[in-house]
Formats: sequence, C-alpha cells, structure tokens
Amino acid sequence: MVIVCCADISGYLEGSESGIQDLGRIGAVEDRIVNIICANLNENIKMNINEISPRIAVNVAIAIEHMVLRALDFKLGTCWIRAMDDEEVKKIFTWDQNTFIVALLPVGYPDESPMPRRRLKIEDIIIK
Repeated sequence: MVIVCCADISGYLEGSESGIQDLGRIGAVEDRIVNIICANLNENIKMNINEISPRIAVNVAIAIEHMVLRALDFKLGTCWIRAMDDEEVKKIFTWDQNTFIVALLPVGYPDESPMPRRRLKIEDIIIK
C-alpha cells in the first residue's frame, strides 16, 4: 500500500483558523493569542504556494512521522519517498493546485530481516 501524504491548502488555512478559534472559545487559549494566530493566518492566506508550502510541509511531516511510528507498532515497514513528479500524482487522482503533496509513504511487511547496523557507543558521541 502507498499513502499519498498531502494537504489541501485552502482547507489547511481554514481549518487552522477555526481550530484556534475553537480553543479560544473553550478557554484553552487566551483571546490575545487567538488574535495573534488569526492575524498570522490572514497573512498566510495572502502567500503564494511557494511561500506557504514549507509551513504546510512541516505539519504534514509531523503527521507522517506519527504514521511511521504507528506502523512500527504493527511490525510494518515504511519509507518516505520525495523523488516523484507531483504533477503526475495530482493527475492520477484528479487533484487541483490546492493539493500540496509532501511525500509518498509505502507501507508493508518487510521482506527481509537485515542485521542491525554497527553503531557508535553513546559514550563516543556525547560531548562532556
């Protein structure tokens, strides 16, 4: 199985704003913080895809790592793939330009059991 790890740019911005506003309504975040974040989000809306994509990629990367760790719980192997043609992937799924693809994540049971790599001792890499 291959998971296409991506974000809907317009949904990302709208969801971020409503999420922080919800936290403000229940008192989990102070109103002044909500206002600051919403102002920043309004600036993000004005950015083009090249300017905002690194911010979106970081958030998607966090989610990908959670998937990778969860897969390990089930003894599944994964591998980030970034060497791809984003436009070709969008064409396959008929996605528009609002979709920002971060990575492909193949998931499956490993077909081999390699020996552990030789590692340095912790004492050799800690600076005292």
